[in-house]
Amino acid sequence: MFALSVTLGAFGLILLCARVRVPLGLSIVLGSAAVGLGFGLDGPQLARAAWSGATAPQTIALALVTALLLGLSVLMRESGRLEEIVTLAHGMLRRPVATMVAMPALIGLLPMPGGAIFSAPMVESASGRSEVARSLLSSINYWFRHIWEFFWPLYPGVLLAMALTHRAIPAWTALMIFGTAAMFLGGLVMLRGIPADLQAPSAPPPAGTKRRLLGATASIWVILLGWGAAYLLAGLLLDRVPADSLPGMILKHGPLVIGLLGSILWTVLGGGLGREALRKAFWQPGTYSLAGLIFAILIFQHTLEAVDAPSRIAAELQNLHVPLVLVVAILPFIAGFVTGIAVGFVGTALPIVLNLVGAVDGAAGAFAYIPLSYTFGHLGQMMSPIHVCQIVSNRYFGTTYGPVYRHILPSALITALLNIGYFLFLRWMY
Repeated sequence: MFALSVTLGAFGLILLCARVRVPLGLSIVLGSAAVGLGFGLDGPQLARAAWSGATAPQTIALALVTALLLGLSVLMRESGRLEEIVTLAHGMLRRPVATMVAMPALIGLLPMPGGAIFSAPMVESASGRSEVARSLLSSINYWFRHIWEFFWPLYPGVLLAMALTHRAIPAWTALMIFGTAAMFLGGLVMLRGIPADLQAPSAPPPAGTKRRLLGATASIWVILLGWGAAYLLAGLLLDRVPADSLPGMILKHGPLVIGLLGSILWTVLGGGLGREALRKAFWQPGTYSLAGLIFAILIFQHTLEAVDAPSRIAAELQNLHVPLVLVVAILPFIAGFVTGIAVGFVGTALPIVLNLVGAVDGAAGAFAYIPLSYTFGHLGQMMSPIHVCQIVSNRYFGTTYGPVYRHILPSALITALLNIGYFLFLRWMY
């Protein structure tokens, strides 16, 4: 269990450093160094892995998207749109606690890296002046943002999983939508800590509230429309250029940036904001501090790839002759925990799982293992200390890992148990 021990030891180092107030970005870089040295990389090899991670188009795109998201949320707050959205949503849903859940769920329909930073101010506004623990607000924001990631086809991890399992959108949705329901039900456990005044219903909303809410959320729909149009155009052009070339990388990551820039322009013009508001929105130390954190996270991920940690961990589990159902659950969970991203556990663990269950149980048996594998991979990334959304949400609410884990762990256990029941049902049916 050498590979697993070294990898988990690096995570332990990250958490320990964060616990003793070492800046999180530096903690993650130290974890990267521990992984590289533990797997036998020398200084130059470690430096090359770090440089590769820092200069990768995905890293630069993610840092840019995060900065744009932060700026957009500031502009929406300055224009009054953020407060208007929360007020109208509260009028529609009638309970502040429902608004606190609905806002991150709504933003979760947009596949934005680090999108939890966009919904965080909405959750905070919905909580009003009530005394709600900042760690609980961060947990609600983080958890409910990710309930759609089981089946929503805008997520890259879902698209990759559909390709690997040869399932079209309708078939994949029918198989995986139970995971969303289970995660939603599991998340309701967190709401026990919400004060009674946030759970009390208000009067029915006045006529026209739905239409006004649609108008107030225009900045969000502009992101989706801009992203969708640019994505379709980029898809046509990608066939003509190599995917790993600079133009190919721009076409791959550009659509979301275009959608965000369009939304920023819409918000500035529609809100009557000027250049001074733009300067304030994008000239904040916190924005660039968070961008630096993104670089640290991607350096860590590239270091893991450089030493082939996920595949080596998978091989160790297979060599130990762990029962099939445990491998199907544990391997994706570890991959999700290690990478902190859906594409990470889907790309590294799911092909191995499919080969294992195909060899042991045959094609019919593999059907039931797919939701189990994906669920545990998703829970692994939700528990990962390098998941970008957890980091940015915790940073916004000024909380740390420990209290947040205490809130989300019961929800994760309930989600896991419900999906184990779903697995047993599918095995019985098929």
